[in-house]
Amino acid sequence: MAKLFDPGAGRQRVDRYELVGELASGGMATVFLARLTGVGGFQRFVAMKRLHPHLANEKEFVEMFLDEARIAARIHHPNVVPILEVGASPVGYYLVMEYIEGDTLARLLARAAQRGKRLPIPIALRIALDTLSGLHAAHELRDDSGSPINLVHRDVSPQNVLVGVDGIARITDFGVARAASRLTATRVGQLKGKIAYMAPEQAAGEESLDRRADVFAAGIVVWEELAAKRLFKAENEAATLSRVMTEPVPPLSVIVPGLSVQLSNVVMRALERDPNRRFSTCAQFGDALEAAATGKERIATPRELAAYVSEVLGEEVVAQREAVRAWIARSEPSQVGPLPGTTPSSSVSAAAMSLSGLDGALTATQTDALPAPRRSRGGLFVMFVLLLLAVGGGGFLYARETSQNHTVAAVSQPPAPAAAPPAPSAAPAAEAVAPSAVGVDSSSLPVEPPKAAAKPLVLQQRPRPAAKAADPDAAAKKPKKKSDEDVDLRNPYR
Repeated sequence: MAKLFDPGAGRQRVDRYELVGELASGGMATVFLARLTGVGGFQRFVAMKRLHPHLANEKEFVEMFLDEARIAARIHHPNVVPILEVGASPVGYYLVMEYIEGDTLARLLARAAQRGKRLPIPIALRIALDTLSGLHAAHELRDDSGSPINLVHRDVSPQNVLVGVDGIARITDFGVARAASRLTATRVGQLKGKIAYMAPEQAAGEESLDRRADVFAAGIVVWEELAAKRLFKAENEAATLSRVMTEPVPPLSVIVPGLSVQLSNVVMRALERDPNRRFSTCAQFGDALEAAATGKERIATPRELAAYVSEVLGEEVVAQREAVRAWIARSEPSQVGPLPGTTPSSSVSAAAMSLSGLDGALTATQTDALPAPRRSRGGLFVMFVLLLLAVGGGGFLYARETSQNHTVAAVSQPPAPAAAPPAPSAAPAAEAVAPSAVGVDSSSLPVEPPKAAAKPLVLQQRPRPAAKAADPDAAAKKPKKKSDEDVDLRNPYR
């Protein structure tokens, strides 16, 4: 269960990660629950392992810490907790791991002991097989050139096996792992790891360790899962070390009622003190467990393991989820504005506007956000000139029609009295039409052009029907009038 920080005391950050609470702490580092946030409500929880600040100047611890990040980051396996990032900040070095919602195998064993029960055999075997599978993947790790790096975990224990609510067990914490390509070299005789889970050769301080040391440690873990008790743990480290080196291992078939001899013998072979008599790999150990698990000693499925974890730790997991939700609600600002240094963007993104074929696909809301097009002065001038030409042309046709009507009347009739000459009256009428249209805005003109007031005067000068028939050639010379749809002066392209 994470110990959440008080958001009222200020929000703690390490680079781009925000610390939510403390998950665990050891002599070398502290593990925090942290979260990474991003655009659009993105949020991801991670586990951040941070080296203690007082060890930042200790070269050996720093290199050991970087060893873990560099080695574990190469392992890509579902039964190994992945390393996502390693960094350095003013508060020290840190590495970011995937957050596994669940708890350690040590916690599951402790909860079972509190209830006076053993871990169910199928559940114990499922966790054992997942752990062995992850260890084998680590042992098989190779460098960029394809050469094996001879990795040895050296700290296989229930505390370093994480059992998730997803029904998968994962091995973690390669902080004291030994590899041929590691940055630091272990001094001869220096013990690293938990003595109660060491192989005899490791406890003796031998330098040439191989993967069989992890096979022995995994055998201790499986023995304790099934027996529900510690194997070598004593009152002090000296007594524990003595048991590891010399004390005989009790067979599981004697301790666990009803456990098959075949399954007990598999575990006993992994606990052989002579490395040459053990399984040579964790994969062989896992295969032997599967072959010996029959009947009630079957292996649980991941779904069954998930159900068991929910049964044992479900209330704590739910409580922690609710606590984290409440913490986020208290720590988040009430209003979310634009990021500092940024300006709100328009409803149409620059990327969308740059793509071809999208000009006609903008919605009404998007087009409202676009700036209005600027009118060109040159375009207005051209429209004005065309308007003048249209009005002038109309006036010219009207004057020509009037003049022709007057000519026909003059031919078919005797000379008119001098007091009422028709010619002077037609010219002023045409002149009155043209100036009235010039200077008027084209947008205010009606669809149909207004009829001139002088037109009734022209009709009075038209000849009678008898006189018009006397000259048929004059009627043929008369121009045909345009329809109303053809004289829309608002259309500059007519």
